[in-house]
Amino acid sequence: MTEPFNEQPTSLDEQTALQQLIERLKPLHVILSQNSYVKDTTTRLKRIIDDASSQPIVLFIGKERVGKTTLINSLIGRNLLEDSNLEPTSTNTFLKYGEQECIKAVFLDGMVATFDISNLKLLTVSNTESAQIIREHIDYLEVYIKHDLLKEVTIVDSMALEAGANNTAYFSHSLLQRVDEVFWVLRGGSEATEAEVNLIHKLNTLGIYAHLVVNGIDQMDGTAESFIEAEKKRYGAHLGEAVAVSALQALQARRTNDTQLLIDSRITQLSQLMHQLISNKQKKTRHITELFIYWLDRMRKEVESIPSREPYISAFENVEQYHSNTDFEFTRQQRDFALIASYEEEYENVSKVFKEVQTLYQLLQKLASDLYLRDSTVEKYEEIAGLYQKNVRDYRKLHVEYTMEFARLEKQFKKQTGKSLAFPLDESEISPLIAERIDTLNKIQAQCEEKIELIEKYEQFVCKNLYTVQNRLNELAANRLATIINQASELNLQRKRERTYIKSYANKLAEFNCIVEAQSFLKDAVQPCLLDSMLPITEQEKGHIRNTIECITAVDLTHKALYERLNFTEPEDLLAQMDFETKYRLIGLSLTEADVVSDIPELPKVIEI
Repeated sequence: MTEPFNEQPTSLDEQTALQQLIERLKPLHVILSQNSYVKDTTTRLKRIIDDASSQPIVLFIGKERVGKTTLINSLIGRNLLEDSNLEPTSTNTFLKYGEQECIKAVFLDGMVATFDISNLKLLTVSNTESAQIIREHIDYLEVYIKHDLLKEVTIVDSMALEAGANNTAYFSHSLLQRVDEVFWVLRGGSEATEAEVNLIHKLNTLGIYAHLVVNGIDQMDGTAESFIEAEKKRYGAHLGEAVAVSALQALQARRTNDTQLLIDSRITQLSQLMHQLISNKQKKTRHITELFIYWLDRMRKEVESIPSREPYISAFENVEQYHSNTDFEFTRQQRDFALIASYEEEYENVSKVFKEVQTLYQLLQKLASDLYLRDSTVEKYEEIAGLYQKNVRDYRKLHVEYTMEFARLEKQFKKQTGKSLAFPLDESEISPLIAERIDTLNKIQAQCEEKIELIEKYEQFVCKNLYTVQNRLNELAANRLATIINQASELNLQRKRERTYIKSYANKLAEFNCIVEAQSFLKDAVQPCLLDSMLPITEQEKGHIRNTIECITAVDLTHKALYERLNFTEPEDLLAQMDFETKYRLIGLSLTEADVVSDIPELPKVIEI
C-alpha cells in the first residue's frame, strides 16, 4: 500500500523483529481491553496485530456499477457475492479462507454473529425490513470460503465511493489503513471523474498508490490499451500498476471451462499482479510498522484527554447512560430481535423443507436449491435419480414420436389401400413409402427398447437406495436445525456476556489502573523493541516514537478513582422468545417406492413384414 522503505529485500532479522513487536503488542492489547475509554483505539491495535499475522489484504474500490463485485467473483471463480445493479454492495466484505464456509457479521458495538453462507444476500443487498435493520448495525462482514487464492490473500469488496468535501470522493480512512494494496476499478470507456482523481491524489498523501483495473474490455472493441494510456496521461504519476480485464468473460470461462475465453478475459494478469504485489514482505513489514507509529499518535491523544474528561466520573455516567438511554437500548433490541427473526424464519423453512415433496422430481428440485441437504451419499443418489428421470423423459418423447409416426402410417395405408391398417400386411399392400415408414417405426422402437433397459437399471438403484438416502436427508435437515439453534444461542450468550462485562466494569471503576499499566508497558517493553530492533524505522521516526511515548507516560492517572457501585438488571433472555423446536416440528421426508417410480407407456412392438 505504501511506497517501499528502501530497495533491499526484507531480511530475516526484520521479519523476526516484526514478530517480536507483535508479541509485545498482544499483552498491551489485553491491558487496554479493560478500559472502554480507549475502546476504538484498542480495536485498531487488535487489527494491527491480526493484520500483521494474516495474509496481505487487498481492497477493491470504485464507483457504483463499475463491476467490483463481479471482478471479485471472477477471481474466486463463483457467483458468491450478490451482483445487482438495483442493490449495490452496502457492506464492506472481507473474503477469507475457511475450511467451513460461513459468515461472521462484526457489528459496530463489537458483537459478532455467525451465519450460514446462504444468508450472504440478507446481509449485503436484501431490502427486507429485517435485513435493513441488521445492516444498520454492521461494521463489516467476514466471509470464509474454501478457495486456494484466499490462502494467500484477503480480498475486500467495498461499498461504492461516496461524494465528499472539496469535490473529492470519500472512502473510509480506517479501512484504507488496514489494507496492503488498493485496486481502483474503472468501467472501460468511462473516464475517471474529477472527484475520483482528487481521491487518487489524496491517497498519495497517505502513502497509497492504487493500482488501476479497467473492467469490461469485452465491450471496448480493442480500445483498452489506448483508454489506459489516456487515463495515465491525466493522473498516471499517482498510480501503481494498470491492467485491463473482463470480469464477465472470466466468470463465463470458469463456468464453461473455456481456456481461450479465460485468456481473453485477462483475469490471470490481474491474479499474477496480485501475487507479485503481496509477495513483497518488506512492504508488509514497513506497512505494519507505520500503522503502529500512527497508532501511538492516536493513543497519545486518547491518554492526554482522559484527565480533562474527568475519566472516572465520565465512566460512571457512560455506564449509567447505557441503561437509562431507552432509545439506544431500543435500537439494540430491534437489532437483536431482527437477528432472532431471521434465525426463526430460516428454522421454519428448514423444518418444512420436505413438506411439499411427494415425488422424485420434487425431491431433486429441493436438493438443487437447499445446499445443506448435500453430502457424497446424497449427491450420488441425486446423480443417478437425475439420469433416471432424464431417460424417462427421453422414453416418453420417443413414445410420442412413435405414436405420431404410427398415425401417419395408418393414414398413408388407408389412403393407398382404402382399408384400415391391420397386421400382418399382405406383400401387395406394402408400397415403398409404407415400407419406409415401417422401417422408421422399428428404429424408434429400438431406441425405446434401449431407453427401457437404462430406465430399469436406474430405477433399481433409485428404489434400492431410497430409504437409506431418505434417512440421511432427514438427518441433514435435523443437523441444520440444530446449527440454527446454536447460532441463535450464541447470540443470546454474547448479549449476556456483554451486560456482565459492563456490570463488572462499573464495579471496578476504582481500579482504573489499566491505563497506568499500559503506560509502563509501553515504556519498558514496547519502546526498546521498537528502537533497538532491525525494524525499518528512520532516525527521525525513532525520535518521534520516544517523544510520543514520553508524552503518554507523562499523564498522571494514579490519583484515587471515583467509585460507586451500580445495580444492574439482568438482560432479557432472547431464547425465551424463540422456542423454535416447539413451534416448528421437522416434517420428515417419507417417500415410498411408488412415489419415486415413474409411469411410462408400454414398449411398442416390432412391426414384422
